[in-house]
Amino acid sequence: MKKCRALLSLLVVVMLPIEISGCSTLGTQPQIKAEVVMKAGNTLRLFHGGTQVAKALFCPGETVTVYRALPRERLRYIEAGKVKITRYLDIHYVEAIVVTGEVQEGDLAMKSNAACLVVPNAVEEK
Repeated sequence: MKKCRALLSLLVVVMLPIEISGCSTLGTQPQIKAEVVMKAGNTLRLFHGGTQVAKALFCPGETVTVYRALPRERLRYIEAGKVKITRYLDIHYVEAIVVTGEVQEGDLAMKSNAACLVVPNAVEEK
């Protein structure tokens, strides 16, 4: 019994470094980056956080300009498109339809001193 246990322990000690080194030889796997681009007619959600200022500014029927932050340039935005707000979804979200341009997840719909974050619809309603 002791010989069997010693043999098993020796086998584990010998095989463990081989097993670990086998995993490290695979290298890095290629990364796939997918961007959700919403074009005219697509429905999206705007997250406004439930503040009273945002609720007052982002009303159904309003058309709001959407801006995209420039990478590696602090507080620089370019116009990405326009969205028309259709309805309130709950206390934190409003639903909107893209009117012009190409809007991406993470863009900001800004109006005076408030902004909404663009998020894609989780489930399309039928």
